[in-house]
Amino acid sequence: MTVVDIRNIFSQRNIELFDVNSSYIYYAEEKNEDGHNNLFILEYNRANRRERLITNYTLEDPTFVEHLFAFDNTIVLVLENGTNSMWLIEVNKTTGIEQNRRKVVCTGAFRSCMALDENHLLIYMGPDEANAAMFKQYSDITGCECLCYMYDLKTNTKHFIKNPLIAKLGTSNIKKMRVSGENYLVLLDPFADEEIKKGYYEEQRWINADIRDNIWLCSLDLLEKELEAGVENITKKCIASADIKALARYMGTDGDKLYFRAKEFRTGIEKLCSYDIAADALSVEAELKAPDKSNTVFIVEEKPFGLFTVTEDKEQTAVKGIINSHADLSYNNSIGSFMTCIDNRYVVAQSVVYDEAAGFDRRIYTIYDSELDKSESYEGSCYLYGNTLVLY
Repeated sequence: MTVVDIRNIFSQRNIELFDVNSSYIYYAEEKNEDGHNNLFILEYNRANRRERLITNYTLEDPTFVEHLFAFDNTIVLVLENGTNSMWLIEVNKTTGIEQNRRKVVCTGAFRSCMALDENHLLIYMGPDEANAAMFKQYSDITGCECLCYMYDLKTNTKHFIKNPLIAKLGTSNIKKMRVSGENYLVLLDPFADEEIKKGYYEEQRWINADIRDNIWLCSLDLLEKELEAGVENITKKCIASADIKALARYMGTDGDKLYFRAKEFRTGIEKLCSYDIAADALSVEAELKAPDKSNTVFIVEEKPFGLFTVTEDKEQTAVKGIINSHADLSYNNSIGSFMTCIDNRYVVAQSVVYDEAAGFDRRIYTIYDSELDKSESYEGSCYLYGNTLVLY
């Protein structure tokens, strides 16, 4: 485990980390100077421990919200204020020079966005006052609440997405994976939350609709070509599917594998499954039996995927790794609530302490070394990148 503590350069600064790799940490800082809102994009060199300004902008509109996406050579910045227009800016990561700047106008009001790769961006637009009737008609026909566009930064072309699945999912249900040099998208298509679906199962004799959870996989390169061509039925592979009698829910990814939870409502049997993309193999990793003790819960780390059982008694918390972890340890509850365990040895826990003098809560992160039986606490925020913990 590697701890990178950069809190000293962020004293009294409000920053947002958006990319961490083995050499650099990238972050944004927004502050008001002389009555102007300024956005700074910065780089921290982990080797020489120095901060470098990449570029900065004066935000003429104080309501602008920034969305940042980092790639090998570029940073893509989206500035939006919830209206029908936004700025798309592409910056060279080394020089800070703008490679592209466009004002993009779409139908509706901005909802969310995500970068598929360095050249393509998904943009989701919801109903606004001017287009409320059109969105209502669109929703009645497609079942989608948002319009979706793919913007090509190379050609500065906006493509309306006709595929209803992509339009329906939104950014939170689209996950990116890279396996054997190829880029993939995992498309999560749950019917509803678990309790609602279970309720439909219990009343299934009155229901004729196809109530189903699906998890799809598609090649990113092929998908982008199909969306540019206006294809409605995209090429995708179903990794898991569960009708009204069962449940299938995404859990996380690790290397070549994506993990999901499968549950049969009738028997209550629940299993953790994995799909190996490179090997095209589906496996059952473990049966998830309900813990014997009421004070035991499952804790999931999404990426890289890890599954733990955590049992909290009056004084001690016991942690046991189930998948992708061999952890078997315990620690004193005073250090805080369990977040994750790294290298089968280091527990990361968090606690919130109210500062009466300051009048606000302070968030404390503690790293407990189970082999040396030592702990160290930090105040601030943390960002987990593989086995690297960044404190800021």
